[in-house]
Amino acid sequence: MDSYYGEKCASSALKSFVTPFSKPHFTPDRPLNLEHIVLNVVPDFEQQSIECTATLSLKALADRVESVCLDMADLKVKSISLKDKGLLLFHSEDGKVVAQLPDEVSYGSTIEIAVEYAGKPRKGLYFRKPDKDYPSRPVQLWTQGEDEDSHYWFPCIDTPAQKATSEVLATVPASFTVISNGKLAEVKEDAAKGLKTYHYVQDKPHSIYLITLVAGEFVELKDEANGIPLLYYVPKGREDDAKRSFSETPKMVEFLAEKTGMPYPWDKYAQTCVSEYIFGGMENTSATTLTDTTLHDERAHLDFSSVPLVSHELAHMWFGDLLTCRYWKHAWLNEGFATFCEALYTQFSKGDDEYLFEMLQNQDIYLGELDRYARPIVTNVFETASELFDRHLYEKGSVVLHMLRSMVGQETFWRGIQLYVKDNAFKNVETSDLRAAFEKASGINLDAFFAQWTGRPGHPDLSVNYESKAEDVAVLRVVQKQAEDAFNFRLRVKVQYQGSAEETCSDITSKDQSIALHLARRPLYVSVDPKFEVLKTIEYVRPREMMLAQLSSDTVPGRIQAAKGLAKDASPDAVEALRKALGSDPFWGVQAEAAKALGEVGNESSLKALIGSLSVSHPKVRRAVVSALGQFKKEEAADALISLFAKGDPSYFVEAECLRSIGKTKSEKAYEFIVKGMERPSWQEVVKIGGVDGLGSLGDPKAVPVLLEKVKLGNHLRVREFSTVALGKVGRDNVEVIGRLTDLLSDYWFRVRGSAASALAELKATDAMPALTKAAEKELDGRVRRLMRESIIRLRASRTPDDELKRVSDDLDKLREENRLLKERVDRLELAGKQKG
Repeated sequence: MDSYYGEKCASSALKSFVTPFSKPHFTPDRPLNLEHIVLNVVPDFEQQSIECTATLSLKALADRVESVCLDMADLKVKSISLKDKGLLLFHSEDGKVVAQLPDEVSYGSTIEIAVEYAGKPRKGLYFRKPDKDYPSRPVQLWTQGEDEDSHYWFPCIDTPAQKATSEVLATVPASFTVISNGKLAEVKEDAAKGLKTYHYVQDKPHSIYLITLVAGEFVELKDEANGIPLLYYVPKGREDDAKRSFSETPKMVEFLAEKTGMPYPWDKYAQTCVSEYIFGGMENTSATTLTDTTLHDERAHLDFSSVPLVSHELAHMWFGDLLTCRYWKHAWLNEGFATFCEALYTQFSKGDDEYLFEMLQNQDIYLGELDRYARPIVTNVFETASELFDRHLYEKGSVVLHMLRSMVGQETFWRGIQLYVKDNAFKNVETSDLRAAFEKASGINLDAFFAQWTGRPGHPDLSVNYESKAEDVAVLRVVQKQAEDAFNFRLRVKVQYQGSAEETCSDITSKDQSIALHLARRPLYVSVDPKFEVLKTIEYVRPREMMLAQLSSDTVPGRIQAAKGLAKDASPDAVEALRKALGSDPFWGVQAEAAKALGEVGNESSLKALIGSLSVSHPKVRRAVVSALGQFKKEEAADALISLFAKGDPSYFVEAECLRSIGKTKSEKAYEFIVKGMERPSWQEVVKIGGVDGLGSLGDPKAVPVLLEKVKLGNHLRVREFSTVALGKVGRDNVEVIGRLTDLLSDYWFRVRGSAASALAELKATDAMPALTKAAEKELDGRVRRLMRESIIRLRASRTPDDELKRVSDDLDKLREENRLLKERVDRLELAGKQKG
């Protein structure tokens, strides 16, 4: 699954992931194993309801089973029958349906029950159709089972540990196409009723949350890889966009089959793009569902690609579907692996520099989440499992796998991967299974590695100082600044001379440790972790001359490390070196980091260097230049941004960044320019979203009416989401804004609800706490509930002593008023009694 949820420094004390609502979770008991399930579904697209019969084959895993307990929520059960035995007595309670069996079922015996039911699912299965606000929205149905939402549309044992074979039959209008797991066994047409029934069979076991149903009007495009049918389903008219998005799928299939040592394990691979999908993508077995926003035009393709999303979901066909985490605490074995496979395909298709840069970006994305919390990658303490699908699970998980590969070496790594896949195919896995495979492949005891990197939160926060002790000796002092205990890791150091280099590796085991470097002669520079083999934050102090030399010739991680160091140096030599790197470094990622560094320098010469680089050829570098100009609160920067936007840029994203950055400049020209510029048409309204962000950064209350208009239904969903966030930046002490944000806590679109919660916290709207509490209690989406909980915690923390006194005083006044009204009522009752007497 591709989840909904820059460079940050580690905080001195990690913020806890655990809330008052968190509790330990464990894999549930299963007295019965679901062997096979058949779903016969008849959806009503107008009423947005379903009628269905689910037939379940169950095998007893315990002695003397007296009842069948299935997960099933918000659906009306009409009957439950046992094959050859007739109807069963049943009752529903707390998201489960329990049917009493006429006789005990002994261990190893199999029974078959049929559940006939109907309802309007609130989760798990979603209908989409046009309405007055979105008249062009297509009529569609799609499901989303992860993490445990399948039981909202069919009865099951809803845990990833439950694997079964499955069949899905769906009867839909004749113009519709149905996509589901496995082989399409049959399509029956009822011409008289204008209906078709599609019958899919998935004959290899897979987890319940991976059962899928999609229905709507789609165009089917066909491809193949290694004899496997590849099918792409997109709205009519988007065929060219589909080819642009999915053209590399065959190469990805071949790549992953080779690397894992396991041929593609399913009967087909379908990718279907649907409207208003609640994730980027979901790896349903053999039939991934994707957001239709990944389809893009030729101009967007300049600097946007579907390849990361496509490779991520395809990787799940091995890591997640073939091998599935036994319980959600180990979900990084699904998501961390898929994110890592994205980067592996990048390395295969684009080279080592692109791979390393992607891993560095993954590290930065993880670091950005530390503003919210830190947690172990593997944890069973949460409120709902969906909270775990965060940047720790995806990006940090991917970097841990990158570190494992760096530690054991290429050959051993792939031997370990292939053992892991072969030994656990079609099974459930825990982190210990991965560790065991790599210990078998390497002969290395990996207890400490996994305990440290998946079992504890945080990472090393390093301060490194280079000290020259003599002509032939230097010392690197490595200090771990995090408040928590020391991390243990191996640190590679490269000493670069003119024409040659030497590398050493040192085991870092304490919070303050020195590494002695014996020098052959005066080095050009000393690079710390030049291949990016350790997850960390680092402040590295060394002579300016070393940073200048490193920027011109080190590895990509080393050159980026030098750019960051020169940003703090801020000397004329540093600015000139960054300017040159921005214009001529052979890798675009280093160019972009040089631009960012110039923005951090923030002086006149760095501003001039950035303005002079606005015509750099790579669109992602131009975007970085434009972003860096937003660091300058100067009219010269604003004028350069206005000029570029007015001229137009081949990239939608560069234009969007112009509006975003001009807001940051705080220019007097910014408001009018942004409001006018944000109406420029663009793919997925990215320019308008840039303008909305710009208004938020500008902080001008004049933007309130514009943003209130943009949050209304009928606007693009992402525009509504970003406008909600921006209201949290410009609406301080504005009663209308706080009222609107409070209303948006019940919006139909989950991202808007989550953004409204965060915006209220940003505004320190403590009066909204009761509404937030009520919204969190009703919220079905665990991700949004988490944001609401965090917002409540932030608002409580933002209260001053005066606020607390006022709250207590208000509560006392309320109690006094309630007592007064109660006394009046008692007095009236007493008076009435006397009069009656």
